Amino acid sequence: MRRPCVVKCVDSFGIEHTAKVEAESLFEAAVRGLYKLDSSFWTEEDVFDRMDVTVEVHEEPTTHTVKVEKLKHWIKSHGRHPREEAKNRN
Repeated sequence: MRRPCVVKCVDSFGIEHTAKVEAESLFEAAVRGLYKLDSSFWTEEDVFDRMDVTVEVHEEPTTHTVKVEKLKHWIKSHGRHPREEAKNRN
């Protein structure tokens, strides 16, 4: 499954370049990102000898809304304070 990624690299002048891509793997993302960026900023030697490429995977967050009344009921049914319950879940 392809995931949205941001690929970053810093050129020999210290300037960071970024590209948004979709990829199934870390290396695919890195290659797609470098391809998207304008190669006039660096030479092949820069890329393959000295340059690091950072890949950030950006996935959609999952959001849930919990009714406080239902939360209170859940806490009462477990007979513990939320702090205790949280410690036991970790």
